[in-house]
Amino acid sequence: MLFIALGVTSNYFLCPALFTISNHLGLSQNVAGVTLLAFGNGSPDIFSSAAGLQKASAELAIASLVGAGMFVTSVVAGSVFFTQSFTLMIRPFLRDIGFYIIAISWTFALFATGTSYLYHGIGFVALYFVYIIVVLGSRFIYVKVQKQKEKENNEENKKKEEDEKKEKQNEIPEKPPLNTDGIGDKIMYDNDPEATAVVLKAFYFGGFEWVDGGRRLSKAHIRLDERRRSMPRNSIFSIEHSTPSNFGSCQSIQNKEASSTEKLNPVLDEDGGEFWDFLVKVCPVNTKKWQYLQWWKRLIVIFKSPAILIMRLTVPVLDTSADDLNWNRFLICTQCITGPLFVGLVSEYAFYLIGDVFPVFVIIVAASMCCAAVVYITSERYVPPTYHWLFAYLGFAVAVTWIYCLANEIVALLQVFGVIFNLSDAILGLTILAWGNSLSDFLSNIAVARKEFPRMAISACFGGPLLALLLGLGIPCIIEIIKGRAPPAFPLMFSSQFAFLFVSIIIGLLMTASLMIIWKFHTKRAYGIFLISLYVIFMTLSVLTELKVFSLPV
Repeated sequence: MLFIALGVTSNYFLCPALFTISNHLGLSQNVAGVTLLAFGNGSPDIFSSAAGLQKASAELAIASLVGAGMFVTSVVAGSVFFTQSFTLMIRPFLRDIGFYIIAISWTFALFATGTSYLYHGIGFVALYFVYIIVVLGSRFIYVKVQKQKEKENNEENKKKEEDEKKEKQNEIPEKPPLNTDGIGDKIMYDNDPEATAVVLKAFYFGGFEWVDGGRRLSKAHIRLDERRRSMPRNSIFSIEHSTPSNFGSCQSIQNKEASSTEKLNPVLDEDGGEFWDFLVKVCPVNTKKWQYLQWWKRLIVIFKSPAILIMRLTVPVLDTSADDLNWNRFLICTQCITGPLFVGLVSEYAFYLIGDVFPVFVIIVAASMCCAAVVYITSERYVPPTYHWLFAYLGFAVAVTWIYCLANEIVALLQVFGVIFNLSDAILGLTILAWGNSLSDFLSNIAVARKEFPRMAISACFGGPLLALLLGLGIPCIIEIIKGRAPPAFPLMFSSQFAFLFVSIIIGLLMTASLMIIWKFHTKRAYGIFLISLYVIFMTLSVLTELKVFSLPV
């Protein structure tokens, strides 16, 4: 349940908040994809790593990051390869897998030395920024070259048309010219291997509900600052691991024209009052769609419902594709109180005493209630106020706090589990924690591949783990050392389990890169089966080693 709650919070609440923030800040799709949205999609791994380092379990944190990378680059990538044969995008593929091999090798070197310093954490973050520069630079160069080619082609075609026109003007009546305005841009972006796809997996999987067959993949390139005026008002966008993950293609996930019964929440025919609207908004189950769901989807909805209900009561969510921006005055007023109060209680600032007499808790409650009253007075029931975008920042803060709490609880339970069953942090990190954090990646990438966008999915299989590793190691390490919770020389315990993990993932990455080059970047379905088999062998040997059935030769 904790993993479900972690995924729900990250996908359904944090990512939409970051999407709205990036839209409000006017960030381009490329910049947003490798910064805010990358952080949102990798938040479970990043905060799990932070929780592990905070609890003095660097082995658990790093094993989960590298173990998740092993799972995604073998099982998930193998499953994508198995769905169909296709041609990889050369530059994004080589870029992502190259940077990932560098990051894995650097991590292995740190473990071999047994210590990690502050500058190592800074180095991981610096490598992340180098990656951003490479991505944006390659994108800029590609667009410039494509525009130049398009300009030359247009001039050449125009010259040919003029020559043909002179030859045939006396032979046949002239046909009206074909309107080609904008076609060049669309073609360029449709085949743009350097474009960033920004897709929210939360909304892709139905967000707060399951939408069977209601969504399709579209090849339309829509910039962040153009979405609200270029997209249908009742379409829902999503942002899936679009970290660099999806740099290889420029696709958006967009639903078909929805009827009133296919909106985020069921729309009632009669007005039941503002409080009834509030109840409809917080209800985690779409009652009108429930009867059409398959039994296994009903089970998933049931498991997700508690987390969604709690999150909806505390985390504001703006849907820029909806007519009302997902506005509900009563719910927003409630979140103005519950959100800050939750953050204060979790951070423990609410328990501080001012002058050893006055509790901060009272100030938070009073300020929150005043804010809620102001919102209620200055807004209307059906029309969102002009300051509605501010709640995206509140939603970001509350969602991050929730993810931090859930990640801490997961790590604490895993440590207890390890003590009870005498399991090492390494095996717990590369199995339970890695699988839990990678489940959403598996589902989203396979779904995208089955929608005939395998190149987009395979990009996510290498770009996603790359950013999770760089940010998951860099940011928490810097924070822990600066706060003084970790010594300047952070100790790392090297073991044969870690050596086997690093060797296995490096071999898998090098083999994938080499074979793709040999095959001229044409994938083979049989290689997908091989990758999955490789992971099964790796996990079998790791578990047998943990059970001391035999020792690894490394």
